[in-house]
Amino acid sequence: MAIFDNGLFTQDDFLQIENVLYTPIEEELIHRSIFSINSSWASFAREIGYDYWRKKGSAKILASGGGAKDVPFVGEDGGRITQKVYTIVSGVRFTKAEMEAVAAKRALGKGAGLQLDTNRVASARRFIFEKEAAIAFAGDTEFGIAGLFDDTFYGTDLGTKENVAQGVTGATAAAKRLWSNKTAAEILTDLETAMNAIETDGLFKARTLVLPPSQYNRLRKPFSATGDSRTLLMWLNSEGMYFEKIVVSNQMKTTNNGDTVDYFLLMDNSPMNVELSLVNDISLGDPVIDIVGTQEQAVLLDTAGIIVRHPGALYVGKGI
Repeated sequence: MAIFDNGLFTQDDFLQIENVLYTPIEEELIHRSIFSINSSWASFAREIGYDYWRKKGSAKILASGGGAKDVPFVGEDGGRITQKVYTIVSGVRFTKAEMEAVAAKRALGKGAGLQLDTNRVASARRFIFEKEAAIAFAGDTEFGIAGLFDDTFYGTDLGTKENVAQGVTGATAAAKRLWSNKTAAEILTDLETAMNAIETDGLFKARTLVLPPSQYNRLRKPFSATGDSRTLLMWLNSEGMYFEKIVVSNQMKTTNNGDTVDYFLLMDNSPMNVELSLVNDISLGDPVIDIVGTQEQAVLLDTAGIIVRHPGALYVGKGI
């Protein structure tokens, strides 16, 4: 950001604002801990492209005298995807009166006094990262952005997206799918089904499990009501399925995933399978002063959303 002198905010004030913008809290970047970031495109790019392929292909022994026609090629059942780059934007505004108050406090030797303003910048930063996460998972129907939950990634020779099995307890089929009504063994059956779907051909590894907050808390309950005091989470980590990472994300909730039920996501999140595009990371635009002296600054981030090369590495369990 270019330093702008309006006579009220100093260079130190602008640097303080930038420091808040570029110091996100861990919870705001959960989606980036799930996906590897691909930022290999030029900053001016308005479209990205990448190759994908289905989980098909083979290798064979080439007999003596064999030629090119005998070679089985990988990726013949795939294609190339292009995605538009979108700018996520929020803004912060400082009135002339607010800036004059900051200047007055500085003149009195009371410091910058920017607490209100830095909270404002922190809120803009949070809104930007929340929208980036929403695009990654649910996409955006208005702009036609496909997120990880988009149905085009699931089906024959693709990923799996299905209702979880019904348990014993519950008045309806939907109630019987809820983890809040299931035993530890029934929950493990759901996870085993997901693992089998991903690992059945030996091409992918069920590495990362992503859960809504309430369902993650369900894993903190004792594994058994009689005799075994360990939680289900402890059992998973010590003797169970050995996921490399179990992550809590509110993007799995029905309020964010674009569906009427909560999800869990199990996947092989290796970069060769899935990545999150990032053309330009979060930045603060140059300040602009309007005719009444109000200063406005845009907060910006450029992304093309999720990159899915191997849909077969994905499993979405619905209704938990």
